[in-house]
Amino acid sequence: MRILCCSGSMESGGSERQLWQLAVGLPAEHIEVQIYLIYRRGKYLSQIPARIAVHDFSSQQLESGPSYPGSIHRQQVKHLTKILREQQIDLVYDRTFHMTLVAAAACRATGTPRVSVIVNPPSSDFVRSRERFGWLKKRLLARAYRDPRSRCLAVSNSVAEDAASFYQIPKTCIEAIPSPIDIAAVEQAAQADPTAVPDRGTTFRWLIVGRLAEQKGQRLAIEAMAKLKAMRPNQPIELTLIGDGPLRESLVERAKQLNLQSTVRFEGQLDNPYPWMQATDLLCIPSWYEGLPNVALEGMCLNTPIVASDCSGSVRELLGDGRGCVVPVGDVDALAHAVLDRIEQPQRWQARASAAQQWVTERHRLQPWLSRMQQLFEELRS
Repeated sequence: MRILCCSGSMESGGSERQLWQLAVGLPAEHIEVQIYLIYRRGKYLSQIPARIAVHDFSSQQLESGPSYPGSIHRQQVKHLTKILREQQIDLVYDRTFHMTLVAAAACRATGTPRVSVIVNPPSSDFVRSRERFGWLKKRLLARAYRDPRSRCLAVSNSVAEDAASFYQIPKTCIEAIPSPIDIAAVEQAAQADPTAVPDRGTTFRWLIVGRLAEQKGQRLAIEAMAKLKAMRPNQPIELTLIGDGPLRESLVERAKQLNLQSTVRFEGQLDNPYPWMQATDLLCIPSWYEGLPNVALEGMCLNTPIVASDCSGSVRELLGDGRGCVVPVGDVDALAHAVLDRIEQPQRWQARASAAQQWVTERHRLQPWLSRMQQLFEELRS
């Protein structure tokens, strides 16, 4: 069976990581995996084995002629259709709605079955993206997700319910298969460079790992940091942001406005953030919305206490029942008080982290997910 895994790129996000995990984890003796990218870039490119062919649209010369709305999309569909036919692909796997828009059209042209994954609640993700011709793209996505020849997956039950409501399609059209975590690989990476994290002595450290973009809510944490300094002026506290993105300059400027230059650190994009995640006193996820945040799964398996905004049912499921702390979305005061509670009640928070570690080990291991995906692919092909 020949499977083509499709993504916008191979950057360091959770969606790209899971596509990479699938591509390298499926049994090569039964399945030939190829990868298709819109942009040939990202840290996971260097980790793709030589046996996996990588195709990309960005290396193609664009067709000459006048530019009109949708022309790039049509060229992407045309190129992917050509790859499907030339490589005799049996099944396509794609992630994120941007990639589904291209893959669904190409698969209709070739009659190729498809598995599409919804990674974020579209009522937030699609709406906030402010897509041009959004009404049309919404109709095309609804058509793609209810296509009887294909399968639509969601990373959690809450994302599946949101998508069914947003696209006005039956809930039975979407199957929730929770995201996996390669626990052994994360634990090994956390130990790979013990000197990566500077020693801060008795300073309380909290950490955010993620793209510096509006969705991730880093500005809320910076403002919560200002409140913490006001509540505990003699308490040494440091907030570290790992990641890069379009909001970096404005976040740096906000930290300066609040006189936090010495206590808010911008480490940029790191190939291996796991030593930082293991060493921190608190992992913070202040997002405005999420599907199933991979950074939460990673922090859980590293036995790191977590505070997160109540941005999805997935977050409540992960951190509920005493496995972490959930605060209202956008509530700076609540976030600041949660961090203060972590400082004052370390044993309670560490007990939460231990419960979270056990829970994620039981429910989100990589191998069962790979086996379920292989079973699904074989069902679609038969």
